[in-house]
Amino acid sequence: MLCHVTRPDSVVMEVEVDAKANGEDCLNKVCRKLGIIEVDYFGLQFTGGKGENLWLNLRNRICQQMDNVTPCRLRLRVKFFVEPHLILQEQTRHLFFMHVKEDLHNGHLRMCSEQAEELSALLAQAEFGDYNQNTAQYWYSELCGEEPSTATMNSIVSRHKALEGFSQASVEYQALQLISALEHYGVEWHWARDANGQRLAIGVGPEGIAICKEDFSLVNRVSYPIIQIATQSGKTVYLTVTKDTNDSVVLLFKLISNRAASGLYRAITETHAFYRCDTVTNAVMMQYSRDFKGHLASLFLNENINVGKKYVFDIRRTSKEVYDHARRALYNAGVADLVSRSEGGEGSSPSHSPTRDDQQDKGLDCSSCQQSRALQERLQKLKEALLCMLCCEEEIDAAFCPCGHMVCCQNCANQLQVRPLSMLGGNLDFFFFFFF
Repeated sequence: MLCHVTRPDSVVMEVEVDAKANGEDCLNKVCRKLGIIEVDYFGLQFTGGKGENLWLNLRNRICQQMDNVTPCRLRLRVKFFVEPHLILQEQTRHLFFMHVKEDLHNGHLRMCSEQAEELSALLAQAEFGDYNQNTAQYWYSELCGEEPSTATMNSIVSRHKALEGFSQASVEYQALQLISALEHYGVEWHWARDANGQRLAIGVGPEGIAICKEDFSLVNRVSYPIIQIATQSGKTVYLTVTKDTNDSVVLLFKLISNRAASGLYRAITETHAFYRCDTVTNAVMMQYSRDFKGHLASLFLNENINVGKKYVFDIRRTSKEVYDHARRALYNAGVADLVSRSEGGEGSSPSHSPTRDDQQDKGLDCSSCQQSRALQERLQKLKEALLCMLCCEEEIDAAFCPCGHMVCCQNCANQLQVRPLSMLGGNLDFFFFFFF
């Protein structure tokens, strides 16, 4: 099966997969060509029969979800947005930047005039490089919805000139930092109608659900903690939420098709799991439906047979798990500057980490490069050794009395009902932990 996958920068990639391949097979091939390990942030979109944007379920076969048209036309998109300092790979960060740049041009992300001035300069530096009055172009009016005055244009040009010498990766990182602070960053929009037939834009984001009018003016905001249950029936999605008076109210959203309604239901469940949960529960991961052939097979052969099984959700990791998985994968792949990239603060940029080419440009010989990489690997191993043996995230900062053993952080220690049992005469070779 031939798939044409369009990247956020409008470049089309040609991918060949098996006729019975799952969506995951296609996404993995695309990301492998791009050198991306942080695959969980991305997904593949396609256009439904009524023009709706739909996510390909990566756990199900491609041929079951799309019309038998060759080649399959898909779009590589960011499905889950995170803050830029949590992105470990420069390739991943570039695709994030290209995606939000498209959202900016479509008017999905609006900002104040001062933010628009700074972002206009950053976008110009990323696309055209250092300031040149003959080539520089700015998108101020698209960013804030108003035409710039002469004073505003002079301010943008001044900001652009101040960025002289900054690399494309550096300004993309700064632009993502600015954009990630906007209200609708990482929000996925679905078009629906309420019970009265009014057309609404339903934004599903990390903090909750924003219900807006067609011009994206806010009507209501529903945070995840007050959502009791979300259900789908045909073209309609129902949200049961708790009001301030502890009474329940049901919000109804009618979409253009059953698949669009399923997309909204999926977005609510998967977004909540990705951003708000520590791990994806089996109730979400293993939810599935069967076709007629699968039902017959499960009745007469085996209830657990996989014939005709279609998973409802394809999320497998939360944001914390994705970051930890990518960090370990990059470390195992021998990325020397992983420490500086993963621990860069909000004001840092991955372009500030010296690469091998940068070191050679500064006149360092190969032996110095090898010595630097060896020291960075030793530093990384020391940092790994000081991590809590339970959560593998926080540093060890708790000691057990009276033995004095130090194996975990304060948060994990507070969850222990009984202290770790030491074996072999006091050596910490084996542990048995008992949690509440």
